[in-house]
Amino acid sequence: MNRRNAVALLAMSFAAPSVAFAATMGEAEKEHAEQTLAVGSVALETSKAAQSKVTGAWVKKFTTYEIAEQTTIAEILKSMGAASPKMTDKQMAMIAKAKDGKAGADFDRSYVADQIDGHNQLLRIQDTYIGKGKDAGAIGLAKLARAQIKEHIDLLETIQKEMKA
Repeated sequence: MNRRNAVALLAMSFAAPSVAFAATMGEAEKEHAEQTLAVGSVALETSKAAQSKVTGAWVKKFTTYEIAEQTTIAEILKSMGAASPKMTDKQMAMIAKAKDGKAGADFDRSYVADQIDGHNQLLRIQDTYIGKGKDAGAIGLAKLARAQIKEHIDLLETIQKEMKA
């Protein structure tokens, strides 16, 4: 958990000039923040819904990790001037699916599969922005997010393999 706090503190240091950033947020930065917040909000809300429904110990731990990660990233992006996300109907349906799902092994498998898909989307968003972004602080934040996303994908894939065994 100390590592997470250190990452959050480092990320917040990139967000320090938030007023100036918000006023000069370029198109690439706006797009990155909007996409990250939209996909991240799905991960956050489905994880909140899943927390009381998942049955696997590692799946439950993951929900806690994901809630912490997405809450922190959203706070940082919003402090930098990003607007609240506009989610698609498909994203809203994913949240509803998690809220309406029945607890059990099938729910766990579905939640993990959806999180893998969402994290792969988040990874593509960060990689795209890192390649075209103009703001050094926002690029740094995307790089930090990318590292955390890769860790989460590895963990989710490990959990998924163990659930199939």
